[in-house]
Amino acid sequence: MAGSSVPWSTPARPRTGASAAVIVSLVAILGAVVFFWRSAGPSLPGQIASASQHAPAPLSAWRIDVEASKSNQKFGGRFMPGNVFFVPAGAAFNVRPDPANSAGYFVELPPSSTWDHEGGEINPPAGGAQSCRAPQQPGLYKFLWRSEVKSSNEHTLEVFVLSHAETQVQGDRTIVKVNGKSIGAYHDPEKSTVRRVRENANQYRVPQFFATLNKETIPLKLGPDFDLGDLVAFKDYKGPDGRKVFTTTRHTDVLALRPDLIDKLIKLRERLRSKGVKVTKFWVTSGFRTPDYNKSIGGAAYSRHCYGDAVDICIDEDNDKHMDDLNGDGKLDRKDGIIIGNACRELELEGAVVPGGIGVYEWDSEDSVRSHVHIDCRGYISRWGQDGSGRYKKSFIWWPKAEFNGDDGE
Repeated sequence: MAGSSVPWSTPARPRTGASAAVIVSLVAILGAVVFFWRSAGPSLPGQIASASQHAPAPLSAWRIDVEASKSNQKFGGRFMPGNVFFVPAGAAFNVRPDPANSAGYFVELPPSSTWDHEGGEINPPAGGAQSCRAPQQPGLYKFLWRSEVKSSNEHTLEVFVLSHAETQVQGDRTIVKVNGKSIGAYHDPEKSTVRRVRENANQYRVPQFFATLNKETIPLKLGPDFDLGDLVAFKDYKGPDGRKVFTTTRHTDVLALRPDLIDKLIKLRERLRSKGVKVTKFWVTSGFRTPDYNKSIGGAAYSRHCYGDAVDICIDEDNDKHMDDLNGDGKLDRKDGIIIGNACRELELEGAVVPGGIGVYEWDSEDSVRSHVHIDCRGYISRWGQDGSGRYKKSFIWWPKAEFNGDDGE
């Protein structure tokens, strides 16, 4: 009878039939289990790994490649949310998320639309990259990253579009104008009296791209301890009593920008702090100088300050306008500067930063900073030490002699 159970006393069926029935039942049960298991999601380790690899991941950073230029000013790299990305006006660049499966894309931060209006492009992503082009109008813009990861935080990137310089060659000098205003003349490095400048003439090409400083861009954060406006030399002077007066008046409103220098300053601060040196921020006593200003203060003809990749720095935590006693010997002298110089040497020799010049200075006048350190990103190693000023200048060696033996300076 349909639906009735079979009593145990019923004669047994042949064994082959019973085995086949059992096998069929097991296969059916196993099939059902696999079906529901797969419906719930991937089960096998390989399937789990494959699924996780293809799932969108939270964004960590962006890798940005900028079209090559003939300038020594290199842009692009890896940028974290909140960083500043510098790019020449009109330059093309590609953006890739990091990690690569961080699905999303850039748009100009609403409600602004000036990027497109000024000739810029932000194209839809294709092949894992988003192609863009900077507008022709220099200035500060902001991008918003629209992530495809649910509940992801909104990320922004500051984009600083740089001005192109105008140049005019006159004999062995190149006159440079930025935003229609002359900043002075750069000398031909191949005619320098300094051998190493001639040998590295490629590193002394005239800067092509400049940032414009204004109320919006001066306070722009470039690192944990300095702003964009800190990288320009201030107009210090001698007071009626002959003592030096430190000011916060910048000698120019333009800056030949070198991202390599920003990276070097950030890593130098981290290295010093790892060595137990108390440094909240560097005091930049001199940064970028226009050729005209550099000449007016008696700077070297090929000073790296004119190329935007050099600064003179002190550590002045107590704000007394002197280098701090970094080695704790109760004196303010070259030994304190050497601590900074050696930390920078380590980074260069490790390949962590672009190599360059490191100069340690000592001053004995009461109105001086007592000691400061020059660092730059000229692309080759240079070292020097100077004690005093004017006709009383004396040189000293503070670095291993096997590391450097040359004839160039700042």
